[in-house]
Amino acid sequence: MSSIETLKIKAKKCLAKKSDMPMSPLFNMANVAKRNATGDLKYLQDAIDFLTCKAKAKMKFDEDEKEFLTELYEAFWWGGQYKGYKEAAQLANYYVNGDGNGKGNPYRINANVYKTSKIVMATMSAMKLYIAESYVGKRTYSHIRCDNIDFRSKSYSKPLLRMNYKTEGKMKSSGVLEAAQNNQRLHKTDGHFYLQAISQLLPNNRMQTKWQVDSLYDFESFEKHDYYTHIPLGESILILSDGLSEYMTKIGVAKSFWYRADWTDAWDIKI
Repeated sequence: MSSIETLKIKAKKCLAKKSDMPMSPLFNMANVAKRNATGDLKYLQDAIDFLTCKAKAKMKFDEDEKEFLTELYEAFWWGGQYKGYKEAAQLANYYVNGDGNGKGNPYRINANVYKTSKIVMATMSAMKLYIAESYVGKRTYSHIRCDNIDFRSKSYSKPLLRMNYKTEGKMKSSGVLEAAQNNQRLHKTDGHFYLQAISQLLPNNRMQTKWQVDSLYDFESFEKHDYYTHIPLGESILILSDGLSEYMTKIGVAKSFWYRADWTDAWDIKI
């Protein structure tokens, strides 16, 4: 059976379970979160499941369906603000209302979500030791990322691999940093990321380092993975397919984009 015939079969199955689009998903989500309204939850989930089916079949979306998806992500902004996940809320809103970095500049978010993380603070300390060693080698400028092979070969980087991923986060064997499971603010913003250090030698044995995290806000397609995002609504969970979120970029509802968090500190080199 050809791929086109397969998609036609999928499309027919989708149309057989067509669902109406909620006109105010924020209202429905609030009802679920505050009143445990199972009817509103089903209304939302049925609409999402129907659109997920259409996305898998690569079908066109009408304007009501596109508007629902946009308003769904806008509702995530309100929910994120309410829950204290401000950075995750910003990113979700920018996904449907931003310009996709058409001007080439990354979208900026509050750096505190990263620099107050235990794994980030521990990685900064280890990277400073590495940068100090570079100074001893008469280098006055350094730009490294935490997955640098030479950095990861040093003894002071090894404890990063053994940190408690539930309460502290940890460095994975590839060098990527993993957010702590109990740090929901960071975990919902960016579960895995790289820390960069851009350093310049100052007078009197001091170094100035710009710490930087650059990440791409995007989702895996159905063809790559069958991932899902769980949206907590009080005691209930709304399930959103990452494949549907990725398909939103195909139908002009959303745009993937790069975002950045950065901060600078000056510190003494201990010789």
